[in-house]
Amino acid sequence: MAPATNDLGELTALPDDHKEQLTRGVLEGLGITIHRLQGNELIHGCPVSAYHQDQDRNPTAALNISNLLWHCLGCGAGGTLLWLIATLRNTEIEQARDWLHGEAGLTRAMDLPDLLAFFDSIYTPKKKAPMPIYSERMLDRWEGIDGYILDDRQIPITTAVHRQICTDPDGFMGPPEARVRTGPRAVIPHYWNGQLVGWQSRRLPGADPTAPKYLSTPGFPRDETLFGHRPYNNWAVPVESPMSVLRHEEHQPLEGTFGSVVTDLQIRHLVKGRKKLVWWMDNDEAGWRAVGGRTHNGRFYPGAPQRAAAHCANYIVQSPFDADPADLSDEIVDILIEQAVPWPVWERPEVLYCHRCFQQTHEGRCT
Repeated sequence: MAPATNDLGELTALPDDHKEQLTRGVLEGLGITIHRLQGNELIHGCPVSAYHQDQDRNPTAALNISNLLWHCLGCGAGGTLLWLIATLRNTEIEQARDWLHGEAGLTRAMDLPDLLAFFDSIYTPKKKAPMPIYSERMLDRWEGIDGYILDDRQIPITTAVHRQICTDPDGFMGPPEARVRTGPRAVIPHYWNGQLVGWQSRRLPGADPTAPKYLSTPGFPRDETLFGHRPYNNWAVPVESPMSVLRHEEHQPLEGTFGSVVTDLQIRHLVKGRKKLVWWMDNDEAGWRAVGGRTHNGRFYPGAPQRAAAHCANYIVQSPFDADPADLSDEIVDILIEQAVPWPVWERPEVLYCHRCFQQTHEGRCT
């Protein structure tokens, strides 16, 4: 594959008829009927949301030929061309790239630069692709809150309703030609700036145990957003998992980073207008590196609290438990947050304890 360019020169130089040929080929390959060309947009019925009215006569979706962005005026959904492919084929972005590269007719139609390099030329590191946007009505196909979320995970019913948690009973994975049912999954919608930008689903009891514990929608903006972000609070408790946020957000200002890797953009969101951050990453190697930093090839890379320290006071929860906040009671969480230590004096725990029996961590589950 040809390397991606560093500017938009290749895109600008590509003749309009080749751009149109590519976009028409993609839509037809996805089984989408194009109604008309309007300016530089191919107008068609929305294939993402099933809740539109009369899309045959009044199509509301369009694919922009110039920048390969798709949007629907009817439901508000939108994203890149690769996002559209991944969404309709129920795959990850990289698999969408593979499909685009190998789809019959598309590569033969493009006798200019490789079409993936053509796509990459639009979204360089200097111009990041926009976040996907979904219609809230897409969540209507799932109903009810599984008892595992309310009982086993102890998510308050008020939180579950407020966060629109629902249950996908089938958990289908894979593209249409190889789709498999993995069993029930809890669907956790993620909003950013008031818009639905995706959702994660968590495997529930009774599902295929070999299926991934968590799945995310294509192009999920995990590295540039926070789950449960409260921009007007003067302090926050960054944690890894959305499940921890759901478990305790009624009494603590937790915000999820979607894992142990905390990006500079997430830190900018966290420190803005804040006086204090209390970091509580998981008690494992990845979590310890996230808050304490790491050394690689002789160079030290500071942890998230140190990187944020120039903007506000930073503390770290000194938890003795082999558990994340989602596993702990409200009382224990409140006490540990209150006893958090300034980031320079935090130390990795030498011994971890079971949060149920308070004995040294062990194999098996306490009852």
